[in-house]
Amino acid sequence: MKRIAGSSVFWILLIVLLWEGIYRSGLLHPLVFPSLGDIVLTAGNDFKSGELPLNILSSLFLIFISFIPSIIIAFLMTLLSRKSLQLKALFRTLANLAHPLPGIALLPVLILWTGLGQHIIVLMVIHSVLWPLLVNLESGMDETPEIWLNLGRNNNLNSREMFFQILLPGAYPYLLAGLKIGWARAWRAVISAEMIFGTISGAGGLGWYIFNKRIFMDSAGMFAGILILMILGILVDQLIFAPLELKVNRRRGKSL
Repeated sequence: MKRIAGSSVFWILLIVLLWEGIYRSGLLHPLVFPSLGDIVLTAGNDFKSGELPLNILSSLFLIFISFIPSIIIAFLMTLLSRKSLQLKALFRTLANLAHPLPGIALLPVLILWTGLGQHIIVLMVIHSVLWPLLVNLESGMDETPEIWLNLGRNNNLNSREMFFQILLPGAYPYLLAGLKIGWARAWRAVISAEMIFGTISGAGGLGWYIFNKRIFMDSAGMFAGILILMILGILVDQLIFAPLELKVNRRRGKSL
């Protein structure tokens, strides 16, 4: 893990040097390719003015109020599919149909059926998170080792105990993968929707912040928004997903 982290730092530094080298070469106009100093300075100024924190919180709030229902629905569908083969077939068919669809493709339908509003973004994010999470959860439970299942049966565990004590721990790696995919897809859906809807979601969000900077040719601000997105992604991965992954690997006796 430490070796991978060290390698990541090396590549990030190399990208930073490459970026600054291209800027200083003068090959591209500063409006198209701003310096890292200008990008960081713009981000700092927008943080001080409160513009960036407000937009970040707006996007995170949308993801949070969409992510939680998605997890609950995915768990309910998985529970029901364990009870009935017909429901399992139905949910699998729905997942096969809906999983490849990008959330933005459903935008015209959602507007037609439900009208304009912040709820459109919430529905798009739920769609983006639900299906990968459901597919991974079901795959994880299907792959639970037979010896674990026999252990549960021999101890006369009921359905609820089998689900929470045998199937769910068996599906942890798949669940974690589903959450990571869902998190990435949620960001894509939110940013896409915010660029289209603008301030309909309240403060506008990071998507609107990036789009708005492009309109006014503030390329340093535009790249500052993209940089913030990357930093948020790294923070969530390192602070939430990496510890969970470490815990799962330790429980399974895998070398780190």
